[in-house]
Amino acid sequence: MAKMMSNTVTLWWVPADTPGFDPAAPSAATLTEPRNVSCAVVSGYTMNPTDSDTDGTTSICNDSNVATPTFYNYEGNLTFFRQAEGVDMDATAAYARAFEFFKHPDAEGWFVQREGYKQTVAAEAGQEVRVFKFISDNPQDVVPDDGGPIQMTVAFLPQGEMFLDVPLVA
Repeated sequence: MAKMMSNTVTLWWVPADTPGFDPAAPSAATLTEPRNVSCAVVSGYTMNPTDSDTDGTTSICNDSNVATPTFYNYEGNLTFFRQAEGVDMDATAAYARAFEFFKHPDAEGWFVQREGYKQTVAAEAGQEVRVFKFISDNPQDVVPDDGGPIQMTVAFLPQGEMFLDVPLVA
């Protein structure tokens, strides 16, 4: 079986006010390069479903414990590369896009996550994606002591909607 590598994950940010976006049937046409922040994301990010909240109430017919899912949970925390102050940067670069999207808290929208394709492969109908609704928390700058690249960590707060392994539509 082929191993999934981090260079075959694509992350698009779709702001909540994007006209016509349907997270249950996302359109490949919406997932364009200006929404692609993949190359700004530092390896080791978190964006996944987590353990569900459960209820353990039993009936008189149960002969063992039960765990009934009540709420599904998910999490998101990403660190983005940033460009140093005073360095001219192409405004279309992934670093600049990520900074513009998340430099202030309360950016609300959808992360669309695709696995198994290089970031340069265009989104196409039929590809499966995961869709998570978030609002961004306060961004935190990370300036390494060793002179490494400046980064920005953003915690994303779940907003109660998650769609797993849904196919893109045209």
